[in-house]
Amino acid sequence: MFANVRTGARAAPRRSAVQRGHGQIWLVWGLIGAAVVFAALIGVGVYIGVKRQQDNRRELDALRATGNELIQQQRRLADGETAAPLSGPAPKPGDTVPARNDTELLRGFNALLREVASRAQQRQQQVAAEAATLQLDQLLSPERLTSAAGRRASRAAAQRYMQLVDRSAAIGEQARSELRQRAQVLVSRLPQRDTLLAQMESSAAERAALEKRMVRNQRETAELSLQIVELIERARARVQLQDGGLAFTRQQDLDAYNGLIERVQAGDRERQRLERLNADLLAKAQARFAARGP
Repeated sequence: MFANVRTGARAAPRRSAVQRGHGQIWLVWGLIGAAVVFAALIGVGVYIGVKRQQDNRRELDALRATGNELIQQQRRLADGETAAPLSGPAPKPGDTVPARNDTELLRGFNALLREVASRAQQRQQQVAAEAATLQLDQLLSPERLTSAAGRRASRAAAQRYMQLVDRSAAIGEQARSELRQRAQVLVSRLPQRDTLLAQMESSAAERAALEKRMVRNQRETAELSLQIVELIERARARVQLQDGGLAFTRQQDLDAYNGLIERVQAGDRERQRLERLNADLLAKAQARFAARGP
């Protein structure tokens, strides 16, 4: 999402080179968290054998449909697309009451997912809309870096972006916390309560650990981008726009710039690795939703 940073050697005096390369920062949007965090609960249907009863089968199918829809929304958000609202009636805020049987467990958890996830999604889309105004693809462009006004704009955009990263992560954490608390109430009177809670915690821990790594990756890359802006600010006249790239007249500045660019690119490779891990978790969660019991 951040800047096309152009790098590459230029046949010129030893102390001058034009740099070309690529760096990117992306936003997790809190990963919504809702359905995926508690995807393991879909295995509850198999565990308690509810799919042998028609009423409960319908409830489980409805829960599976909600889960699949939420996962697809998360994929769209991760791809920078707009996620449509959940299909069906808009979920209404409500109090969670203890389930007395399997049917109420499935129905209550479906309602809980739809309510909390929908609210989190709306807030995340507001964050995404704000980020879209920052012109992150221009943040480290040579044209911006060699202009005093451009550096001010890039500095402000990077700082605002880090605030949005933190805000997005907080939205996801709040959704997970609410789901956890209300799910505990939902299962509190069921004999399999401890097993269900253990499933939830296991799934939540895996999801939360990955999200923390993703957020850390975003913040670190944004901070490196700020360091690049400050480096060019200090160098000023020693850096010029030349053939669409940056021309340095002092080797020390060039070396410092190259070092930061290498770290940005390493962060981009880590981002891609985390994206693959996230895709794997989504696939596993969707497989749980699609699983059929006896």
